[in-house]
Amino acid sequence: MLQLQDYSVAYGQSTIINEMNLTLGDNEIIAVLGRNGMGKTTLMKSLIGMIPSQGGSAKLNATELTPLKSHQRVGAGVGFVPQGRMI
Repeated sequence: MLQLQDYSVAYGQSTIINEMNLTLGDNEIIAVLGRNGMGKTTLMKSLIGMIPSQGGSAKLNATELTPLKSHQRVGAGVGFVPQGRMI
């Protein structure tokens, strides 16, 4: 289960994700949709630890992700496959 509670991400003074709340159950699949610049990639990069969150919590199967470095998040089961233009 993935749980985001009051999860926020910013670049400098610009808040990109503001207090997002989300709960995904085991084996649940969603799509994250939006126009360019709406925060989709920012959300994913913050969940994998490439950019820090500014507040709130992110838990995967009850493991708090926010204090973990990116390589530790992989060990906890976090992964990201970006969209590619070519196979």
